[in-house]
Amino acid sequence: MEIGRFEGCLVGLAVGDALGMPVEGMSPQEIAARFGRITDMAAGWLPAGSTTDDTAQALILAESLAERGHFDPEDVMARLVRWYRRGPVGIGGHTRRVLSLVASGRPWREVVEEVERQEAPYTVGNGSLMRCAPIALRYCRDITMLLEASHESSRLTHPHPLARYSCAFFNVLLSRLLRGYGKLEALSYAMEAMAHAPYELLERMEEVPYKEAHQVGTSGFVLDTLECAVWAWWHHDDFSQALITVVNMGGDADTNGAVTGALMGAYLGLQAIPRSWRERVAEVPRCIELARRLFRLAQEG
Repeated sequence: MEIGRFEGCLVGLAVGDALGMPVEGMSPQEIAARFGRITDMAAGWLPAGSTTDDTAQALILAESLAERGHFDPEDVMARLVRWYRRGPVGIGGHTRRVLSLVASGRPWREVVEEVERQEAPYTVGNGSLMRCAPIALRYCRDITMLLEASHESSRLTHPHPLARYSCAFFNVLLSRLLRGYGKLEALSYAMEAMAHAPYELLERMEEVPYKEAHQVGTSGFVLDTLECAVWAWWHHDDFSQALITVVNMGGDADTNGAVTGALMGAYLGLQAIPRSWRERVAEVPRCIELARRLFRLAQEG
């Protein structure tokens, strides 16, 4: 394991989030009309270089893991609720509903089950996938705990099986990259380790190497975001080119950028992320500090 991969993962997530922020929800045609092509940090609904709820929730999870030493769902939910009460902007509708009900004093397990019953199948957004990378950093050497914590961290807000298994698949893949695996070896390992995942997810992942950009989903559906990130990682060996490609594809660009950035950062390391991008994102020092703490915990087992 190299500490630069851990740092690259969290910094890549934040940078990808910030790069995609100004074009969130736009089509490729709308992006072209307004920006030409996004190749650098730009202002959107927030100032240039700003991150969104994607980075905020990932760092909340990372802080809990770093301070507790292990995944503690009660602690993570308490932190999410405190963050929600401060009135952050840009929270996805599903996550907002869950956190608002928990903030009112109701038990979170009861809330997520109720919301799932009431709103399924419209509960398979990417809101748990976007924040789950710290699980891979903490448990990259313990596949059993990685899988368990990935499912449980998704269950905090997104208990739907597709959301949970997407987080687990992503973290298995991420854990191999953190340990220096190559692309084919890492993807093959993830496919084998997740052979019990829903067929729809596995089919998407099997097709990633053969798809063109226009065939890749970019919506807030969890399988679209997972596919988009894995596709970009598979087809690019340059951090900036992967991120530029993804955010200009439009759709849920900040989340797709965040998840792609985590993968590319873990694969290439911190040094591959353009310094000019890192210097524009205020959360980068915090990302590096937490990545280092999780690296130490991962070494301990």
